[in-house]
Amino acid sequence: MRLNRDEVLGLGAMAAAAAYWAAADRIPVSLLADSVGADGVPKMLAVALGLFGALLAGSRRLRPASAGAGEPEAPEVRRRQHRRAAGLLGGLAVYVLLLPYLGYPLALALLIFAGAIYGGARPTAGLGLVAVLAGLGFWLFFTKFLGVLMPLGLWVPGG
Repeated sequence: MRLNRDEVLGLGAMAAAAAYWAAADRIPVSLLADSVGADGVPKMLAVALGLFGALLAGSRRLRPASAGAGEPEAPEVRRRQHRRAAGLLGGLAVYVLLLPYLGYPLALALLIFAGAIYGGARPTAGLGLVAVLAGLGFWLFFTKFLGVLMPLGLWVPGG
């Protein structure tokens, strides 16, 4: 049986979700942890990734037989879409690698800024301000409202 690309990508997403769950499961439990715990949000994200991967893998079986029978895409269009997706995945990988060093607020601000530019936005001071405010806003939301400790990075004393 030959798998189509949706099935391969879906199975890959499910494998990534399992690896992400395993990594989240290794987060130390603190006596000061809240009811969610430091591993709660990453585990929820792993479950969501696994579910979306399963949906993608099974999408061919969920589609009506007539769906997708239209005009085939040109190979160059598909290659361009795959390169764009690979670029987004690469950006997320860089974010994950830099997160422990730069800290959540700065790494997220850079991810938002770079993602917007990658999506076609012009690099302006306004975009930079939005990215910085979003990084700080999400950090405050997680730490103050949800009580989830988010790393500040190695460059901040005690972070």
